[in-house]
Amino acid sequence: MEMTLGRFGDCRLEKGGGFLLSRLVAVGGRALRVRRLGGTRAGEIRLTRFLRNEAVTIEEMLMKAEQRTSLRSQGRHVLAIQDTTVLRSEGGGGDYLHAMIGLDAEDGTILGLIDAQFLSRQSGRKATRRAKAIESKESFRWLQAADQAASVCAGAQRITVVADRESDIFEAFALRPDGVDLLIRAAQDRSLKDDSLEDGGLLFAAVDAMAEAGRAEIDLPAGPGRSTANAPGWPMR
Repeated sequence: MEMTLGRFGDCRLEKGGGFLLSRLVAVGGRALRVRRLGGTRAGEIRLTRFLRNEAVTIEEMLMKAEQRTSLRSQGRHVLAIQDTTVLRSEGGGGDYLHAMIGLDAEDGTILGLIDAQFLSRQSGRKATRRAKAIESKESFRWLQAADQAASVCAGAQRITVVADRESDIFEAFALRPDGVDLLIRAAQDRSLKDDSLEDGGLLFAAVDAMAEAGRAEIDLPAGPGRSTANAPGWPMR
């Protein structure tokens, strides 16, 4: 498969994108500064010119990455994992990136990028958020990413969207795309459909009443500067 970030309407820019992608792989994603990525002074200048070129757009790079992921996801069970990370924090706001990557559920192979959204948060908006439609809320990103997973991974055998507690919102379940399963860490003690349960039909009480099905143990690879750790088993229900 070709090593490029996009077309950009110019073969020289296409090669420049391929150079950037190869350097990102070589460096391993840590300390991402242009000087280090370039490797040499000539490489630094080449990357600087590429990134400053107006024809080089985020949209083109995202489209190319999604195309690669779409091809790799054919016939697989895809775990579409999404989360938000801080790029620049300013008190209660700042710049953030919400990204979704695809993994093979069977062997853990990274399939590639499914979605990416840049967000600009402002402080003081919490008091008015309940009055807004879901499409006007920042939390709409969880729904958009799920829709993107259904589109990009349309050829997959199965799609499971994985997200943390922040995505535990009603609309995420009510507007779930067809053919997409959700695996979300619970934040809300929701009412269950079966009202005959003795616990009153609430989620947390119903889960606590379940018998333990088993335990699993995982090996956590060592992070930079840390020794290898083994995570203790936990109940699986």
